Amino acid sequence: MITKTADKHLNDLAIIMAPGLDQVAIAKENIEAGTRVDAQGGGFEIKDYVRKGHRFAIQDISSGEYLKQYGYPFARSKGIQKGQTVTTENIENVVPDVSPKDFSAPAATPLKKEYKDKKFSGFARKDGRVGTRNYYLVVPTSMCVSEISLQVASSLDSDPETLKNYKNIDGIVAIPHTEGCGCDSTVQIERFLRVIKGFVRHPNVGGCILIDLGCEQTNYERMNTYLKATCEENLKPIDWITVQKSGGTQQTIEGAKKIILNRLKEVNANERKPFSISELVVGTECGSSDSFSGITANPLIGNVADKVIFAGGKAILSEVPEMVGTFGMLLNRFRSLDVANRFQEKLKWYEELAARMGYTLQANLVPKNISGGLINNYVKSLGAVMKGGTTAIEDIVEYGDTVTKKGLSIMQGPGSDLESMTGIAASGATVMCFSTGNGTPTGSAICPIIKISSNDSTFRNMREDMDFNAGRIISENISIDGLGNELLEKVIVVSSGEKTWSEKWKQRQFQVWTAGKLSL
Repeated sequence: MITKTADKHLNDLAIIMAPGLDQVAIAKENIEAGTRVDAQGGGFEIKDYVRKGHRFAIQDISSGEYLKQYGYPFARSKGIQKGQTVTTENIENVVPDVSPKDFSAPAATPLKKEYKDKKFSGFARKDGRVGTRNYYLVVPTSMCVSEISLQVASSLDSDPETLKNYKNIDGIVAIPHTEGCGCDSTVQIERFLRVIKGFVRHPNVGGCILIDLGCEQTNYERMNTYLKATCEENLKPIDWITVQKSGGTQQTIEGAKKIILNRLKEVNANERKPFSISELVVGTECGSSDSFSGITANPLIGNVADKVIFAGGKAILSEVPEMVGTFGMLLNRFRSLDVANRFQEKLKWYEELAARMGYTLQANLVPKNISGGLINNYVKSLGAVMKGGTTAIEDIVEYGDTVTKKGLSIMQGPGSDLESMTGIAASGATVMCFSTGNGTPTGSAICPIIKISSNDSTFRNMREDMDFNAGRIISENISIDGLGNELLEKVIVVSSGEKTWSEKWKQRQFQVWTAGKLSL
């Protein structure tokens, strides 16, 4: 669709995220050169063809002046005229430095009864947490037994007779992986152990069996010692079987299946009960983004994260490489200067790792991002952090570490969807909101993923993968807060048991972030 009209109003053609602060607007549709635009402060002419999702200047932007979106800088102008498209040729990928000296602590996050009174139906766990699912989990302790674990889980989960009489169990799932042996015995193994611990103790898991080969770095002796406190704290049925002590592959598969079948009655005894949404932990993720992800879907997710936090709940923001250039935007949201400094340390760690490998974080952009209007990683980052809403940032945690503080926490983690989602789940997310512009089928082994399209066309084209359409913010002129109320209700029904599309298609991805790997 090409829009070419005389004196078309700016609000009909484009979106300005922070009127009065931003000097750029984002085109809702393709706009031809010569189109006359009626705008407050005087009309102007579009100087060159503007593609949907791309930015154009709504005022002259002098050379050396910073371009802003959401009221924050994302590039430096080389000299851009009103009505001219913003391109990689007329900007420099530079943003101003921000000093922690400008820090001012935020006020306490208010609790709001209107949200705290909202209920979902979940599974109470003996450690006090509440799950949105009740899975039986098959955990391989190393790559050596991943295929065996997958065969155990698949053979039971795919047999309709297995769970016919266990209506409170959502499935029997395995988490095959490539970790646990033949690697660095420090950082990589420690990160892997932390993730496995997070999954074993996860409130969406009602019971599990761990399968080891017997000789790997993460065999029974090491893993059981590491998980001992977790097992005692959670008091869920946790079993072990070792391939080298069980007679080999087939005997292990049959032995593991027998153990699981004997445990299902106990796992099924836990029934859903009503809880305040203050017990939810909402993970946030974005993948295959377009220019509208930061305009519709990401702010919408942030609105829902805010509402869960206003109820007394928790939310997790991650994908640290997609936060480059956002320190000024986030500075006065950090609970303390210590939290702000720890955030900078995580970002610096990523920048230094990239430099050692001969890269920059600009590599986080993929061609589809750029062609869709995300012309540099700074503007992409400003849109990405919108998933974290507006409340105070209470804590910074390591990849896969359990989030303990109410409110919003940032988890150190990569931009790669599968690795990021695995870490967010290990940190305790019980439901995730996933923003996408171009569409993706990705799911999680144990956490329901609500896929939110940033635009109408992707929602239509991938109707059996997308769970919610944030494109309505533009096409139906619905406010973010209004549509946020609808998405919150969707989060509640999904948390109460309604299956998302990725769950229906059994998209059960699990991938641990490998230490030393530059995942952007």
